Amino acid sequence: MIELRPISILDKQMPECIALRVAPGQEDFVASNVISLAEAYELNIEREKTGKGNIVAPFAAYQDGEMVGFSMYAYVPDCADNPDDEPYADDQPHYYIWRLFVDKNHQGKGLGREILLKITEIIKTKPNGEAEFCFSSYDPDNIASRATFASCGYEEDGRIIGSEAVCKISI
Repeated sequence: MIELRPISILDKQMPECIALRVAPGQEDFVASNVISLAEAYELNIEREKTGKGNIVAPFAAYQDGEMVGFSMYAYVPDCADNPDDEPYADDQPHYYIWRLFVDKNHQGKGLGREILLKITEIIKTKPNGEAEFCFSSYDPDNIASRATFASCGYEEDGRIIGSEAVCKISI
């Protein structure tokens, strides 16, 4: 059973988290955890200072006490403050699963699906504010991600933003 635990760049488990790696050939599908944690830290500090911007929540994924993956969502309360996020929700507050991956040593066991179900469960409680949808996106060539999102109830909405296929679920 997967457990998600909040993690930050200041967490003592941070070195273990940034040591996680995707399998060879998957490097272009997801950013490294060091980048993800740094982005989360920077955006959360900016929000703390200004009261504007996204709220970012990174999580380490554990199975039987062992860190096996990582996921991160953002809550976008006001797209006017975040114009890059507007294409996803037509200027409406929304959640966005920004990162999700399973370490190369733990792939092929259904853990990606479990992590996605857990983070979606958290998001459905609307911990940071109201929203109708949770969005995510993936490289259209990433067949495993497409199948994982579909198996968890996410539906493609037909858009490609940048080079990413967009999917969403009602929350």
